Amino acid sequence: MYGKYVPGSLNPYQCSIKKGTPPGCDPRRIDLKKYKLIPIFVTENHHEVIPFIYKNIGSKHLPLEGSTLIHFDSHPDMLIPKNMPADTVFDKNALFDELSIENWIMPAVYAGHFGNLIWVKPPWAEQMQNGSQTFHIGKHKSTGTIRLDCKEDYFISEGLYSHAKDLDAIREIDLHVTTLGNRINGVTDDLNGLRKQLLCGDAPIILDVDLDFFSTGNPFKKIYDKADVYEALKKIFEYQPPSSKEDVLVFEAVEKRAKQMDELEAMFKHLHSTRKMPEVEEPSELHKMVDQLRKNLLENYKDQDIDWEFIFEAGCTCDSSGLPCHISSMEELDMMFDSFKNFLEFIPKPPVIITMSRSTIDDYTPFESVELIQDTIIELLKDKFSCDEPKLDYLDKSDED
Repeated sequence: MYGKYVPGSLNPYQCSIKKGTPPGCDPRRIDLKKYKLIPIFVTENHHEVIPFIYKNIGSKHLPLEGSTLIHFDSHPDMLIPKNMPADTVFDKNALFDELSIENWIMPAVYAGHFGNLIWVKPPWAEQMQNGSQTFHIGKHKSTGTIRLDCKEDYFISEGLYSHAKDLDAIREIDLHVTTLGNRINGVTDDLNGLRKQLLCGDAPIILDVDLDFFSTGNPFKKIYDKADVYEALKKIFEYQPPSSKEDVLVFEAVEKRAKQMDELEAMFKHLHSTRKMPEVEEPSELHKMVDQLRKNLLENYKDQDIDWEFIFEAGCTCDSSGLPCHISSMEELDMMFDSFKNFLEFIPKPPVIITMSRSTIDDYTPFESVELIQDTIIELLKDKFSCDEPKLDYLDKSDED
């Protein structure tokens, strides 16, 4: 449960055990400081919570390794910067520059900071199914990048899967996925499994809440809607999952997906730089589909108004599940708030820190309800725990601008 290393692998954070340390006592957990009031850090973009987590590791309020991350979000945020060298995780400034909203968790897992991941998702999030599993994450022997051996389509579709035998510096990570807010669909939440997961160990808890857990939009759904671009992108970027999780079929799916995405990236880069399709002797099916998309766009928009990089970014969100989209009514928000309150009653011990992201500038959390959601959640947290006044990092950055 603590980001265990597989025997024989390299531990980049190898701790020396001092003479006289009691047997079974983990030196990574000795002399942690305690807050009188639990700090709440509120950012705009979700990956901006990572510097606050690192600061709390540096100040010894959190251990170097093995914390449990409870992640409330409509999105897993568990991708990995695809071409980032694995060793970047040990240079925090370089790492922060590499991270974005969808890929900030797994680099910290590889570094050892999170040993147990709990993704609490709303009923409309379908990127992963409920359940518990253990998998490995490590440094790919050939590419030097971070890869993992979890056979979720979420990872396979991004080309992040690799067999454990092809990885060095392997860590074992526990992942638990559960749904909260089922009352929206007339079903009672089951918090027993989540509580059991939290009772399994004594790891410090980081409670992380993205406000789009309570209500979320899909910012790409209406791009260039006169040309039905998003519907076209879903077909162009369509991902076919393997028919089973046998290694050979998973590797075939990874290879096919990589070839598809490489071809698409090359085409969209060419469109961005030349405003024309690349010339080919025998157009592939993908080439024909992108060419048709270009024609449809030019029939409805001026060429200079078409952002091909943004369109490619939108296409990259299209896989077997796509981005969730559910704008909650006031009645549904009240149900979600009640579910969150019930969760707080079930949590076996207070978190060390609480991180929160608004995710409203990029149109995930609806702008018209973000303040209500934020104020309600902070109030619920204060009712349950002894919390400090929240640090509103997004306002500090606004002042700097």
